[in-house]
Amino acid sequence: MITLPELVVAFLVIAVMIFVPFLRRLLGLIVRLAIFFAAVAVAAAGVAMIMNNETIFERPGFGQRVTRFVTMNSAAASQSGSGSVTCQMGNQPQAAPTAAQTAPLKHGAKKAPANEPAPVRRLEPVATPAPLDDVYPELIRRGFPGISRQELFQLSQATINSLGGWKTVKADPRTFTIDCIYTTRIFKFEDDVKVTVQPSGEIDVCSRSGMARPDATSMLRYFPGDLGANIGHIKEFYEALEPKMDEVYKEEQDKENARKPH
Repeated sequence: MITLPELVVAFLVIAVMIFVPFLRRLLGLIVRLAIFFAAVAVAAAGVAMIMNNETIFERPGFGQRVTRFVTMNSAAASQSGSGSVTCQMGNQPQAAPTAAQTAPLKHGAKKAPANEPAPVRRLEPVATPAPLDDVYPELIRRGFPGISRQELFQLSQATINSLGGWKTVKADPRTFTIDCIYTTRIFKFEDDVKVTVQPSGEIDVCSRSGMARPDATSMLRYFPGDLGANIGHIKEFYEALEPKMDEVYKEEQDKENARKPH
């Protein structure tokens, strides 16, 4: 409910705007500038999403995508395709140990010697299904059973080398991990992408905006979103990889058919 003091203040403001032409013109200029900058921002965001090969009209919906694109600056593939899974790069703090990790050893279990490092535990996204309003098809992890981990690693490298704007920084055949940098075409922003081939035949892809690096100095680091760039990187990699995998499966099928007696 509007109070009497609020009515008085509103009346005085309107009266000043009517009887003081300078203030009236100033207010009009401010409104026009606000509309202009808002239109420029919307247009720039739309162009950025088009360049990232992303849209706000796919699952999980307009509202969810817009919110994510302007509030999150990383993305990671997962079993559920949840948009809430973020990219954890090696230079970020490790998660606190869980109760299972700190629980006492069971009877008969061997404890690692004190002079040996503890085994690295890989933190996986929770395997429970994501809510329907949080499933992004681009973020569903792809798996390719029946193909060796080494071949998947080599095909992932070949895929990265075939993509424009992608550059391999480090490829580690021991951990089957490829660290990459994606450079945008116009503004030359750099994003970090990590591709990891799992023993199960699944390929994890994780992408983080360069502005989210701990040593970032640009003023853009204060903008929390990525306008869909990181989801776009993951989508681009999978879309380029899948035709190569189809060729491998076709070759395997041809070999199997050739071995069958006629």
